Amino acid sequence: MPADPAPLQDGDLESVAVEPPRDSVFRPDEDQKELRAPETELGGRLPGAFPEGFRLPDGSTVFDFGEVEQEGEGEERPAVEFVNLRLPLGAPAAREWLLREAQAVGWRAELGDTMTFRRDDAWVRITIEPGRTASNAAARFEYPKP
Repeated sequence: MPADPAPLQDGDLESVAVEPPRDSVFRPDEDQKELRAPETELGGRLPGAFPEGFRLPDGSTVFDFGEVEQEGEGEERPAVEFVNLRLPLGAPAAREWLLREAQAVGWRAELGDTMTFRRDDAWVRITIEPGRTASNAAARFEYPKP
């Protein structure tokens, strides 16, 4: 049978002073803060040919864009682009908002199922459909590609 170890005497162990772990103290001024884009900005990037000065509701989001395929052959037609946006307004409210804001900056409106706005030589055609909830809508904007 092994012998019992001798009891330790004060001073038998070496003491080492250590600093507390770096994350043991809360330092708000050193804390990394999340940076979010303001909600008023557009989510995504509009194509370069999107009509300059045409206002969009704050919080709108780009979810698709491209070139409109032209049907028919024969006469040369100007190229047309589209951008699809999710608007943070129901369809009726989005329609009213776009009409009011576009007219406020000089766009003339032609109303129908599809709204067409004209200012000088520029035009934009907008079709609005209800979104998945009553508080949003999907809008397709078509305009000439330079």
